[in-house]
Parts: sequence; C-alpha cells; structure tokens
Amino acid sequence: MKSLSPGSEALYAYWGERFQRYLERDGADRPPTPQEAQAFLASLKLRPNTLAIAARALRRLYDFDLPSAPVALLEPQYLSLTQVKELVEKAPSLLERTLVIVLFSSAARISEVLNLHLADLELDLGVATVTRKGGRRERINLGKQGTEALREWLAWRQSRSPRVFMDYTYQDIYRRLRKLGELAGIPGFHPHLLRHSRVMHLRLAGREWADISEVCGHTSIETTVKLYGRRKAEDRAALLVDF
Repeated sequence: MKSLSPGSEALYAYWGERFQRYLERDGADRPPTPQEAQAFLASLKLRPNTLAIAARALRRLYDFDLPSAPVALLEPQYLSLTQVKELVEKAPSLLERTLVIVLFSSAARISEVLNLHLADLELDLGVATVTRKGGRRERINLGKQGTEALREWLAWRQSRSPRVFMDYTYQDIYRRLRKLGELAGIPGFHPHLLRHSRVMHLRLAGREWADISEVCGHTSIETTVKLYGRRKAEDRAALLVDF
C-alpha cells in the first residue's frame, strides 16, 4: 500500500477519531462496520469534497468498501497584477515583501520557499533548487523580481542560519501573510493564492501547457490541465506575465 505523507496521516487520523466518537455515541460500544461508516458519513453536514476525504480516510483505515464520491475541482481564484503590487506595497516588513515577490515570481509552494537553504540558491543564474512533493529536487526560475528580492533579503538579514528564511515556520508566515491580505483589502487571501495567480497569468497569456506544468513542478501535464484548464480565455491584454 502506498505510504502517506505526514499531512495525510494526520488528516486520516482525525477522521478515524471522529468515526470512533460516532461509534461510542450514547455510551455504546459499536463495532466499526461499512454500514456504520456510511451512516457516519451521511450524518456529516459537509461539502462534497470534504466528505470524499473522510470516506477515503475510512477506506484506508478500515479497508471498507465505501462508494466513492466525486471530487469537484473548483476554478482556481487568482489575483490581478494590481492586487499583487498592492500586497508588495503594503508589506509591513522586508520579510513579507520578499515572500510575496518570490512566491508570485516563481509560482513555488510556500513550503518549498520556506525550506530553501543558502546552498540551494544560484542567484547569478536566477534559479533555486526546491524540494517538491515526495522529496523530488528540482530547479525553478526565480524571475528577475524574485532574484532581486532575495538579494535584498540576504543583504539585510543578520543570521548564520543555513536556511534562507531562518527559523520562520509555516504557521508564522501564514499568519503574517493573511494579515497582509487584510491590509491590502483582499478578503480570504492566503499564500497559495500567489502560486495560483502566477500560473493563471501565464495560462491566460497563452503559455503552452507543457511550460506551465514545468513551472508548477507537476509530474504530468494532465494534473496541470485538471487544475487550471477550466477557465475560458479572457481579456489577455489586461494581464502581464513579467512581474
């Protein structure tokens, strides 16, 4: 059986615990069965995608034969270039400013950027080597703006840490960038939106799927098309690829 990532293990454990509490409701001690699992899922008032995850967890944990619910791929939201620039201008410190620019310019995931080490940077070439999902190492293009932002950050920071962003955690940065989104007047902003935005700008500017898939770090073009291939062509003249 395919091994799970730590995040998936934690998520599946969460649904296993909720199912166990359901079995113990009213002080009873019911055994876990496919029928109880289906009744548990039916009792949840959740979105179809969340129900699909819960069902997947129970199938994995108990080897139940449960019907698969379709998972809907939602249209990715994305920011206009004006909104990205507003985030940069409203950044309260160089840390937030650097992260917004690097995340947007590279279309990298926030975990990939936060895990960067100094040895991963090749700023003279404008590239960095990130650790993708599954531990795969891959070089990414930082872009002119991303490269310049990292040069400024490295010249400013006072640390001997081998990590580019030192000991900042995902939780630290997520909280800071969410607050920045509020300052910039972007409701519901979250760091991953910068990755979506860069990819959507590239797509609407007419880039080939193979190029976009490479930017995303996907192992297959099919994954990229599933995530970003549903929006119809829009006014491309309003989009700028070079940030």
